[in-house]
Amino acid sequence: MRGSAGIFGLFVIVAFLISGALAAETLTNDAVVAMVKAGLGEELIISKGKAAEGQYDLSVDGILMLKRDGVSEAIIKAMVDTSAPPAAAPSKSAEAPAKETQAAIALCRQGKGAEAAASFDKLLAERPNDEDLRIWKALALLEQARAMKDVNAAGYKPLVTNAYRILQPIGRKHGDNPEWNLAMARAFWLNDRPTWAGRAAGKALELRVNFAEAQIVLGDLAYDSEVNAINAPATRDSARRFAGTYTRQEHEKALSMPDLSGTLRAEALYKLGVMSAELEGKPAAAREYWQRATDADPACRYGVLAQEKLKRLAGK
Repeated sequence: MRGSAGIFGLFVIVAFLISGALAAETLTNDAVVAMVKAGLGEELIISKGKAAEGQYDLSVDGILMLKRDGVSEAIIKAMVDTSAPPAAAPSKSAEAPAKETQAAIALCRQGKGAEAAASFDKLLAERPNDEDLRIWKALALLEQARAMKDVNAAGYKPLVTNAYRILQPIGRKHGDNPEWNLAMARAFWLNDRPTWAGRAAGKALELRVNFAEAQIVLGDLAYDSEVNAINAPATRDSARRFAGTYTRQEHEKALSMPDLSGTLRAEALYKLGVMSAELEGKPAAAREYWQRATDADPACRYGVLAQEKLKRLAGK
């Protein structure tokens, strides 16, 4: 009887420990050992550990004690895993912001204005006080406006207005910034302010030698001026004699600049082709320029426009 009573008492104690371990919101080493000694399976113990908060002793001595008490390595590993702090979200490296900025700038320079603007919006959400990013956002808007003007599409003036709103408030601080002056030159040009556009482009070239983008703006202004002179009765005859002279000079200056990218080379060559066709009436010269533009960068906007011009010439 006494033996039976002892066994019964031990069963009651174990049952009490098991029920306490399962019911408790917090698990300890002792509770896990109790469940193991009660014969509960690994899967059940691990599930319970995941569902409850663990306050385990997972020091070297604590783990060795668990092992001595019959706790399997799978259960011990689960205890370690559930006790580890959640992994922190990977932080950006110190170089990441610069790389993201350069990637957005590259989109703008490739003529992908809408994609560039979206990228700059994302960067500005993270760095709202970065005025250099604002300037590039304005340039991205102006790139979209230029693309519309290239194909004679209306409705680009609101993009120019939005660019002005970004650029004008920071003008005093960035008057010696070449990109700010380039952006203002393009904005003035797109808004039919040739005198101010020329001044801003000239300032950009003073600040940065061999600034091809600013030089091309001067070529655009020369082209517009020559077109206007040809269309004006008072200057028509003299303008026809020198048609294309100033446009050619400005764009050839851009082409002579060192380390000129294929994209900018394609732009200058495309515009020289337009000048040859429309001001000089020389389709053969235009064809040569457009072929060179295609060879310089067939995937950029002006490379694509040059290919379209060549197809039209071939169809005539």
